[in-house]
Amino acid sequence: MGKSVLIVDDSPMLRQKVTESLREAQLFENYFEANDGFNAIKVLSKEEVDMIICDVMMPRMDGFKLMEMISKEKRLEEIMVVMLSANRGLFDKIKGLESGAIDYITKPFHPQELVVRVRILLKMKQLQNELKTKIVELKRVTILDDLTGLYNQRYLYDTLKREYNRSDRFNLKLSLVMLDIDNFKDVNDTYGHQRGDTIIKEVARLLQVVLRGYDFAVRYGGDEFIIVLSQNTVIGSHIVAERIRKTVEGSPLLSELNGGKHITVSIGVATFPDDTKGGYEALISKADQALYSAKRNGRNRVAYNMEDENSKF
Repeated sequence: MGKSVLIVDDSPMLRQKVTESLREAQLFENYFEANDGFNAIKVLSKEEVDMIICDVMMPRMDGFKLMEMISKEKRLEEIMVVMLSANRGLFDKIKGLESGAIDYITKPFHPQELVVRVRILLKMKQLQNELKTKIVELKRVTILDDLTGLYNQRYLYDTLKREYNRSDRFNLKLSLVMLDIDNFKDVNDTYGHQRGDTIIKEVARLLQVVLRGYDFAVRYGGDEFIIVLSQNTVIGSHIVAERIRKTVEGSPLLSELNGGKHITVSIGVATFPDDTKGGYEALISKADQALYSAKRNGRNRVAYNMEDENSKF
């Protein structure tokens, strides 16, 4: 969809002059007009607009009042506003810029001056949008694991700390599920690291399928994963962990990637405050201990109670 401009002025001749100048320079695809602030608001309620070129002095609602109305609407905050005025006073220029206008042009103006200023503003906006996109991508890269697309350790620690403090404050349950792939070194040694990476990615995908929308999985390192289960009880976390275990073991694709043999995972579960009240790091440590309990007792199982290492859930 092409860029759109709204020209707001009580003079039909000036609106025509502005429109013709911008059309000739091919700066916008869609042109809308309004003769005062009230009609401008009507246009904005129905149309997507990239820029407003607005007179200051208009009947019913002037340019400053229009800017005030625009500033109250979050969906309009990205619109660039250029104010036009016959008043050459410094006070009005300052007031216009302080009200949110990105530029201020005094009348009468040369059409070429308007075109040049608008072109510069559009270029600035394009560069700003590109920068925002790069910042979002950079942020995404810093919290996501390259191989699996799951969250990474950095995101885990930042988010788990907040979740733990929230659970402590409001007396909520918080569970961690830690798992790794059984005998994964043998898989790498037999089929190579590329096949191993494919298996890790598929396990990560299955975790995302099993989890609720507000839980999240982290690639903790190598073939090890952590799942954060907010407001999940001991029983609830065991149900999720067992579902994960069965889903991985029953995956035809994982079996095919492993030469026809099932891929299995060992899982440890820890819950706040049942297992520890010593902070989020202690909760990770408890889940890690439970994971190694599962491995010591034969793998392909879920372990929770360290005092009952023979239990299989």
